[in-house]
Amino acid sequence: MSIRGWQKSVKRGVKTLSLWAVLISLLCGNAIMALAATTPTGVALEDIESIVDGVMSEKIGTIAPGASVVIVKDGEIIFCKGYGVSDIDAGTLVTGTETIFEIGSIAKLFTWTALMQLVEEGKVNLQDDIREYIGYDRLDLAFEKPIRVVDLMNHTAGFEENISEMMTFDKEKLIPLEDWISRNHQPKQVYEPGSTIAYSNFGTSIAGYIVQLQSGMKWEDYFQEYIFAPLDMNMSTAYSNYYHLPHILENKSKGYDTADGGGFELLSENYITDGPAGSIMATAEDMGRFMIAHMNYDETAQYSLFASGDTAREMHRDSLVTPGNMPANAHGFWTREESGVRLLEHGGNTTNFTALLSMVPEENFGICVLTNVNGESDGMRTDILAALSAEFNHEAKVSTGINRSVDLSGAYAAARTIKSSFLSIIYLLPEGLTVKDLGNGEIDVIIEGTPGRVPLRYAETEPYVFERTESVPSAMDKVGASMTHLQFIVDDSGAVQIVRTGNIVDYTSLPLHKNAALNRSIVIFCVAVFALSLVYGIIVRIMTRKKEKSEKCKSGMLLPAFGLLSFVNAIISLTRVQSDFSAPISNYRIHLIANLLFAVGMAVSAVFMARALPNKEVAKKDKAVNVLLIIGGVLFIFWLCNYHLLAFWTI
Repeated sequence: MSIRGWQKSVKRGVKTLSLWAVLISLLCGNAIMALAATTPTGVALEDIESIVDGVMSEKIGTIAPGASVVIVKDGEIIFCKGYGVSDIDAGTLVTGTETIFEIGSIAKLFTWTALMQLVEEGKVNLQDDIREYIGYDRLDLAFEKPIRVVDLMNHTAGFEENISEMMTFDKEKLIPLEDWISRNHQPKQVYEPGSTIAYSNFGTSIAGYIVQLQSGMKWEDYFQEYIFAPLDMNMSTAYSNYYHLPHILENKSKGYDTADGGGFELLSENYITDGPAGSIMATAEDMGRFMIAHMNYDETAQYSLFASGDTAREMHRDSLVTPGNMPANAHGFWTREESGVRLLEHGGNTTNFTALLSMVPEENFGICVLTNVNGESDGMRTDILAALSAEFNHEAKVSTGINRSVDLSGAYAAARTIKSSFLSIIYLLPEGLTVKDLGNGEIDVIIEGTPGRVPLRYAETEPYVFERTESVPSAMDKVGASMTHLQFIVDDSGAVQIVRTGNIVDYTSLPLHKNAALNRSIVIFCVAVFALSLVYGIIVRIMTRKKEKSEKCKSGMLLPAFGLLSFVNAIISLTRVQSDFSAPISNYRIHLIANLLFAVGMAVSAVFMARALPNKEVAKKDKAVNVLLIIGGVLFIFWLCNYHLLAFWTI
């Protein structure tokens, strides 16, 4: 008998025993029932609906057109309800049982679950080199240290971010997983495996490919047979192209974004290439069954995912350890502790939908919130968690006896970034952390890119480990990316190498020439010099148009013209990328070739201008302008090189 066949026979016996357990519990009196009938925050189960209704009454119609919420407790779905509409034009109401949402990166939990099923069957070992499963020539890896399977789950495989071809608006152009996991499509490995948390969709897709290889089934079919079907998740699918499934087509919600003038705008549907990382669609009810199965440690609930509850327990243990009660990773779940409650969570975002799943295994309690709006960040999901699962509560004080002389002040960039191609220009926008060490065991931290740049205060509770001093969630906490703790990892000289949150992404120190603020300043300075000098040159030529033209004036016009053309070309290429993540990166090679030609033009012009500087016939003000132009040209070429905007041969 196979493991799964044996599992089914055992479950039949367990279900019989659980019926007896229910009868016995009913005889134990109302006192025991009352004790159990609360959420982790002490809310009576009968009050859940009014609390969720209260949150949704403030959010539906302003933050999102529609949402669905499911809550489970002790192996049962105790609440499942839809709010708002799934189609604004048609006025279709959301229901918890029939309306299908994209769950985004929560899909990763299904991939990790499938992987753990294969671990249980002895087909995968989490400590193995991934190349033992996918082959040694499939990927181009930069480090000798192997990527272990567990590194994929911990997001420490070392891959940079990848946005090229990650989705498509034409479902017929989806790239099969076996083709996607290849040298042609992989993002470069830029960190040593195990060293740095850098959230990776591609890493999850590798795990999905391992599932496909070790099971002998297409990964979508494996999910259907060994996860969806056993859990009666009949309104769920892993197929990015789901058009062969009429029940999904009929019930899937439309996706929206908030409109500038208020209300919502309908977004075009797209299809995810990184399928194992984010293509699953499901109803709230189906997600409730998934949570029940995950917390079925004693194997008495209706649904199970593993032959033994011990496998679920092992999956929910930390696989990436952090100091104290910092957030961590438990085989793909992001963990955090609030008010003494340990939560296992994962958020989900697609271009059209936002979701969050959160479980409290110790109390067999879970919540999943699904919404049909892009980038929900106004508390629709987290407010429900705070009311029912665990309240955000951090009032840390500086621990005595810590003697640290290292100044932690500095700017730190998110490790989840693009480093090797011109797409790194995206990260010129404000992002990362700015830290100010107050010298008294406290630090102020600004999360760049957040409204108001309001500093967050942290206190040192262990050497180089800091916790928030105020119980006010940050903008990052409201989107499910915990910023409650920071750990500063330093080298032997005391220099900070990594700032760890324990959740989703580390922040790294950068050499000066890679500092985003410095590079933004360089661009602003150069563009201003180019534009003003070009205007100056035009005005001078208009005023002296009847006079004999001089050679030096031509050089003074060419350099800023080439510089501005290069800047505009860079903006156009960036706009093209952000408007179409489905295009191969090679489509933008023409922009890099043009940049190279413009850079050569700037360099040649700068040489002629430099040679003309000793000329006594050149007015002092013209010399000053030309000196500024030469400096601007050199800095701008440096910037183009720094962000790979000339390296057309690399794509």
